[in-house]
Amino acid sequence: MKISITGNLGYVGPVVSNYLEKKIKKVKISGFDNGYFYKNILNKNKLKNVRQTIGDIRKIKSNYIKKFDTIIHLAAISNDPIGNNFKKVTNDINYKASVRLFKLAKNNSIKNFVFASSCSVYGKFGNKIKNEKDKTNPLTPYAKSKVIFENKIKQIGCGNTKVTFLRFSTACGMSAGLRLDLVLNDFVASALKKKIINIKSDGTP
Repeated sequence: MKISITGNLGYVGPVVSNYLEKKIKKVKISGFDNGYFYKNILNKNKLKNVRQTIGDIRKIKSNYIKKFDTIIHLAAISNDPIGNNFKKVTNDINYKASVRLFKLAKNNSIKNFVFASSCSVYGKFGNKIKNEKDKTNPLTPYAKSKVIFENKIKQIGCGNTKVTFLRFSTACGMSAGLRLDLVLNDFVASALKKKIINIKSDGTP
């Protein structure tokens, strides 16, 4: 099996690559990433079996796409503060480039297309647990980009490509592309470094 992971040099990408390599026999993994944070990867040996292409997801070519069985699409402007400050870029990458990537995948009869969506598409909902059938209510440019992409794919139709939307909860934990701006990771880092956790709210969350 040949798998391409877009955004594979980010926070989630290295973990996904290593997991798939261990779980799937005879898998060949290729990464497509702009490489902004490659120099900060904690252990590049963890990615030694990944064939890496450095490029802009907005300009990805059909020749690159057609050789794969599966595309796992992680590439995105992936947090609310950046999304709020750079709304156009967020829309260009998270929505327009993602739609273009999917069309290339569909036109080249890629078997599987996996999209990293987010539970933030539900917005604020108090203590009620949500599921896939509940109404979405995205409140930020990041969350909105995920919803409009999902809806656009449903409108386009999948053809022979099996599409999976994964609405992740907050990511946390160790990664070769570690991020410390995420809530739980920030708590752990602060506890280890400062021996205190600073909760920036009234504590009810």
